Amino acid sequence: MKTASHFIVINFVMLIFQVSAQNVKVEKFENRYDINSHEKFIEKYENAADKSLELKRKLAESYFKTGNFTNAEKYYGEVAKSSKSNSKDIYNYVAVLKINRKYDEADKWMRKFYESEPEDSRAKIYFENKEQLRDMLTDNGQFKIKNSNINTPAREFGAAYYRKKQVVFTAEETKSELVKKIFTRNKKNPLTLYVADIKRSRLEHIEPLKKRFNKKYGESTASFNKTGDFTALTLTLYDNKNNTIGKQIFTSVKENGKWQPPVPLPFNSSKYSTTCPALSKDGNTMYFASDMPGGYGGTDIYVTQKNENGEWSKPVNLGKNINTEGNEMFPFIHKDGLLFFASDGLFGIGGLDIFITKKTNTGWLKSKNLGSPVNSSYNDFAIILDDNMKQGFFSSERDGGKGSSDIYYFKLIKELYFDITIEGKIKDSNGNILANSDVTLYNKDNNPVKTVSSDKNGNFKFIARQNETYKIEANKPNYQSEKIKVNTNTESPVYRELILEKLPDFTIKGIIVDSYNKNVLKDVKLTVTENKTNKKLSIAVSDRGRFLLKLPKNRLYDTIDYTFTVKKNTYAPKKVKYKKVLNKLGEYTVEIQMNKIKTGEDLGKIIEINPIYFDFDKYNIRPDAAKELDKIVKIMNEYPTMEIELSSHTDCRGSSIYNLKLSDKRAKASADYIKKRITKPTRISGRGYGETEPVNDCRCEGRQSRGTECSEEQHMQNRRTEFKIIRK
Repeated sequence: MKTASHFIVINFVMLIFQVSAQNVKVEKFENRYDINSHEKFIEKYENAADKSLELKRKLAESYFKTGNFTNAEKYYGEVAKSSKSNSKDIYNYVAVLKINRKYDEADKWMRKFYESEPEDSRAKIYFENKEQLRDMLTDNGQFKIKNSNINTPAREFGAAYYRKKQVVFTAEETKSELVKKIFTRNKKNPLTLYVADIKRSRLEHIEPLKKRFNKKYGESTASFNKTGDFTALTLTLYDNKNNTIGKQIFTSVKENGKWQPPVPLPFNSSKYSTTCPALSKDGNTMYFASDMPGGYGGTDIYVTQKNENGEWSKPVNLGKNINTEGNEMFPFIHKDGLLFFASDGLFGIGGLDIFITKKTNTGWLKSKNLGSPVNSSYNDFAIILDDNMKQGFFSSERDGGKGSSDIYYFKLIKELYFDITIEGKIKDSNGNILANSDVTLYNKDNNPVKTVSSDKNGNFKFIARQNETYKIEANKPNYQSEKIKVNTNTESPVYRELILEKLPDFTIKGIIVDSYNKNVLKDVKLTVTENKTNKKLSIAVSDRGRFLLKLPKNRLYDTIDYTFTVKKNTYAPKKVKYKKVLNKLGEYTVEIQMNKIKTGEDLGKIIEINPIYFDFDKYNIRPDAAKELDKIVKIMNEYPTMEIELSSHTDCRGSSIYNLKLSDKRAKASADYIKKRITKPTRISGRGYGETEPVNDCRCEGRQSRGTECSEEQHMQNRRTEFKIIRK
């Protein structure tokens, strides 16, 4: 459970989800009150016997503000389920359900909010991105985070880079004996800026940045230029009762080693807040958060420029790709143009989530949620990243920390990237919509990323990485699959249409695999021969080893007769005969298994040659033997570095000396036949082994003799010619 100081850390004094029933707008700045009021309100009214709907609203809000999300959910739920609830009540209930990680229930109530406020961008963003929640909750190894060593039971947050190897952060007073000597006790102004040295993941040598910038104000969320002699910081205004009445941005310059009195921005006002400044390296551009009139709602992020005279320009709202009816705050601008900020209006895990965007020639890119582990279901905010984009710090109110808000160190393990939408439509060749088509996105390594189904209008959508190359494949029963290449080297959503051709009544779908491990093979050349006409067709094989042969002219009960010839580097060519009666409509399948050529294997088995026969007591090459040896010739010419040892074997019948001499002559005759027909004849040699290497235990001589007991089939197994691969 979070402490009573839970929400002061956010450093703005609006009610996060205070929206009217009509326009869903945040209530006016001057009517807000601080966390002390919430604690007193709970103490006074929690035990009231008869709680009105308005009292429950206030209790829900007070529990939410003080970090008691269990009770906040209880009261927001009672209010939302009331017949007198409004859209504000429903959205507040959604917010606390997400913080409590009750995402299914939050989804149900967000639908009710959408029904009441269909034009609210938060509802639209939610339903456009809700499928990404699982990915956001999954730690993909991009960040490695660590709770900082400087954290205490009190609040630490809002780190900012200062000079070369230091950070400035905000901390409050603490009663901890360990750190009470470091943090100055000040009841009226509990927040103070401290500076620390960066020592890898640790912050050391902590001391106040300055005794006080202004004794009347509390200090928080500072930002500095590169040289560290100019700062913009948030100062908190209090009334005589120590209640927060406003937050405004001031600037200060460092002269002769001393910070000068702070100067307010020219557009500060008592009617709204300005907070969370983020300076560019040169100090001439400032991003900040404000609930000034004219925004989208809640607090928005603005930018202002300083001219040559040191005057700040009129603030410009960063627009709808960043700002929502919710709250956007804690910006940080990186030297490479990356803008980080926190938002509870964009789609996130819960509470404030940290997002990243970048300005382009056409505006700001769609904001990307950094996901887990940087974001949690609680408030995560105030991220900074070093110039080398290797490491940084952020603040969080998540469970498991040391206080109500802590500073976390993070290391960037994987490069940051932006998302881009790939969307499109599936149609047939006549322009008709194809719903329920399987659409798969493949990455540059041809690995499937995600599969979706096209909706009733044939539409599909993927969230992909910018500046990558993908492939999209669409499949639907009785249609030919289609695959296209997509490049996301653009700033705008990518749109593609895939046209699927209707298949005829009969098709042959094939797959080509490795005979040993059954893995699909790609980069295969396939030729289909119609045996009746000897007509040959070259058929494309997909990267997944699949091919399709359409049979538009065939009718039911026709007989088809084809030969499939496949070739692939490092594999033996393969021919498969396919003869079948078309006794039903639809698809027919064939699997072709290819044998990989390996050193030590018998090439004769890989290419499946027939037995080589010789006339009795002869070793001349017969025509039928030549036909089989020609298969070896062909392979050896296709693989000009292949070396073969041709061995001839006999059965045990007859004299062992006779068998050895005859087999040697036959082996050499076979090898000589091949030598005359290949490049580099020395790549093949012949040798006879007679009856010395049987493949079974049929022996005719010696103590183990049992030749007379062996069948003719067993003797035939020993009469063989082998083509052992010595080198590929």
